[in-house]
Amino acid sequence: MKKVYAINACVLVLIFLTAGIIARPSDYNGEMKNLISQRTEVLNDFYDGSRDFDTSRDKLELLESGRLLKTDVAAMKAYQSTDIDQVVNYKIKIKSCKKTSYGIIKGKAEIRWVMRSVNDTREEKYLYYFTGEINQKNTKLTQLKKI
Repeated sequence: MKKVYAINACVLVLIFLTAGIIARPSDYNGEMKNLISQRTEVLNDFYDGSRDFDTSRDKLELLESGRLLKTDVAAMKAYQSTDIDQVVNYKIKIKSCKKTSYGIIKGKAEIRWVMRSVNDTREEKYLYYFTGEINQKNTKLTQLKKI
């Protein structure tokens, strides 16, 4: 009878441990939030003039790849000598994030932007779809699209 209780107790402990692992938030939430945050900082530093084009592009190449990198570099070239609204503050909240069997991370994030223009300061909130690609060394942001 004691063996039955011991086996039942072991099975229950195993079930609770497995449930805890499954219920644990994705490890990629923080990583994707960090990539989006770093991207925002690099672009904001470029647009406010505190970082030059080549340095900004090099930093973006460490964070991004694919179409997102090409789009950001093209936007930097287009807006290089114009006034653009500056990001004063932002908050990123990951709504969902999961890793696919192909090594792609995808999910949704809500970003609240506080923007300053020549005339005023305003707050905007948008929902974004993001993807990231896991390489041997690191993860890179491949898409950040407003929904």
